[in-house]
Amino acid sequence: MNVDPLRAAEIIGIVAFAVSGGYAAVRAGMDWVGVLVLAVVVAVGGGTTRDLLLGIEPVWWVTAPGDLVLAMVTAAVVIAVATLHPQSKPDTWRTVLYADAVGLSAFTVIGTSIALDHDVRPWIAVFFGVITGTGGGVIRDVLVRRKPLILVGEIYALAAAAGGVLYVVLRGLDVESSVAAGCGAALILVVRVMAMRWHWALPRFPEPHA
Repeated sequence: MNVDPLRAAEIIGIVAFAVSGGYAAVRAGMDWVGVLVLAVVVAVGGGTTRDLLLGIEPVWWVTAPGDLVLAMVTAAVVIAVATLHPQSKPDTWRTVLYADAVGLSAFTVIGTSIALDHDVRPWIAVFFGVITGTGGGVIRDVLVRRKPLILVGEIYALAAAAGGVLYVVLRGLDVESSVAAGCGAALILVVRVMAMRWHWALPRFPEPHA
């Protein structure tokens, strides 16, 4: 059975972002409904923003309700694990970050591909890829009252843009779509994980003291 690599990436991204949103809700002390809502919103947020900006109607999850179910099931697993192992709560930010990195890599490539299929300029397609990959994380951080990772010096949007550019270049060179997608996603994941591991960051302005 042949599996569409972009569809596989979409499934991985949904699960990863649902885990990221769910565990962020656990860390924030939300109830089960909060975990469910945040997991689903983070899983679909970036793609929804992309579709609205591209004028795609209806947005993708309306015609693929199974993706919403997948996000909900993932949220249920997060709730079960967090309930059975409450002592793991102090370590969940690491889970959030690594799950987010996987979702970022998968959704950036998907967003770039969809934008290219709608005949936008290549650099605009990369922009849409970054929106798709980072949108869910921005929503998550806002809802749990954290400064979004994309705005605090993290190698985050930059990693997404690098992978999106690689994907566009490989597509332009007529490299097979699945190979191009794999290379783009791998670059994003490697750069993001390395940035977290070695604390790479962009220069930040100091916060003013009250």
